[in-house]
Amino acid sequence: MSHEIRRKDRALTEAEAYAILREGGDGVLATWGEDGYPYAVPMNHVLADGALYLHSARTGHKLDNLAFCDKVSYCVVTEREVVPAEVSTNYRSAVVFGRAGRVEDPEEKRRGLMALLHRFTPEHMENGLKELERDFEHTVLLRIDIHRITGKARKKAV
Repeated sequence: MSHEIRRKDRALTEAEAYAILREGGDGVLATWGEDGYPYAVPMNHVLADGALYLHSARTGHKLDNLAFCDKVSYCVVTEREVVPAEVSTNYRSAVVFGRAGRVEDPEEKRRGLMALLHRFTPEHMENGLKELERDFEHTVLLRIDIHRITGKARKKAV
């Protein structure tokens, strides 16, 4: 977790990296399994109360991996644009390093799920609230406590 960004000319500030987390609709969660293999899965997220929240089913590969090792990485990329003439890509990205686990407190779980609803379904809150109540006990909410965040960008040439 202590690696420095190699291309310092592309490094973003911590504030800019957090802005990418807020803007980006999805990211990729990377976990490590007992079998020694990494596992990366695309997920939706919301940044709330200084942590990242993601929802999950009650069983699965990522939860098995988190039971083995709670250290994770989460990556969000925005403003992707392949530039063939430059043999390059413009982008803005943020990478989070932290520890993830299930949210056990019902109040925090409800707040996190509500934050996800507000972020992704604001125009359908009535349906979202019905789903939340119906599936509350069957839904797992994960929280990533952010230990380190980095941001990097290659911007369009002016």
